[in-house]
Amino acid sequence: MTTNRYDVTADLTPEGRIEWDRMVAGETYQDTHPEIERKRAEAKRLLAAYNRTDYEEVKHRREILERLFAAVGEDVFIEPNFRCEIGRNITIGSHAYINFDCVMLDNAPITIGDYVWIAPMVGLFATNHALDFEERKAGACQAKPIVIENGVWLGGHVTVLGGVTIGRGSVIGAGSVVTKDIPAGVVAVGNPARVVRPITEADRTGFCERIAARDAGR
Repeated sequence: MTTNRYDVTADLTPEGRIEWDRMVAGETYQDTHPEIERKRAEAKRLLAAYNRTDYEEVKHRREILERLFAAVGEDVFIEPNFRCEIGRNITIGSHAYINFDCVMLDNAPITIGDYVWIAPMVGLFATNHALDFEERKAGACQAKPIVIENGVWLGGHVTVLGGVTIGRGSVIGAGSVVTKDIPAGVVAVGNPARVVRPITEADRTGFCERIAARDAGR
């Protein structure tokens, strides 16, 4: 795991720092504050550079991810076009694969574990606008952390909302909207997503044993 030691908040004004601290703490903050907008623009420049890279530019891609995220593990592959809000509030473990057109609104921390697979067009939306129209118009938002534990698979077009933890090894069916915590080792589907069954030994196909036997015979 490579941790980004650069303090992204070092150049914030005192007023901007107050809004930033409220943002990451889950309190109501001004999403339209110029200092938040500036940090959003910094992330967009890195995203634009990443999404222009070629598959063979492995080192350059890695350098951008290490500048963008709070921390990133080994063997992380992210397809374009990847988009996020701030970047610095995202931590990704090792051996993660993020497919095309993923969006992460990381105004609160988003933590992704090892061996997490994210299908195309998934949205991780940690932030939410105010319900009251006048507050919403004035830029009021509130963000809550998202945690995707080791070995989770999010199907295509899944949406995960702020404040949600998805437990180790669980699978979220395509098109689901996850509004509440999902325990480890289950399949969950729907809007809102609900657990439909556990993942058991009956789900094993013998694939690993077949590959091991094939490789042993080489």
